[in-house]
Amino acid sequence: MHGEKRNSARLAMRSDANIQRGDVRIAGESENLSMNGVFVTTDRSVKVNDVVTFTICQTPIRTMAKVVRVTDKGVGLQFEKTLLD
Repeated sequence: MHGEKRNSARLAMRSDANIQRGDVRIAGESENLSMNGVFVTTDRSVKVNDVVTFTICQTPIRTMAKVVRVTDKGVGLQFEKTLLD
């Protein structure tokens, strides 16, 4: 079993979200939001280490993030700065 790598608490919040990579906007749904990152379910593909803009549609949250994990269900993003910065 793998150890927990997260340093901050997660909020099990689901919300419509977008990932923007250049001119390409990818729609998805955010879940497991923390101060340092989020998992976004989507059927579109991005690559680990891509730098993207992440937006939660229902709130004024928009920040730069790096793709740190890709699964068949979505992508894990690590924010460049915490949501409080």
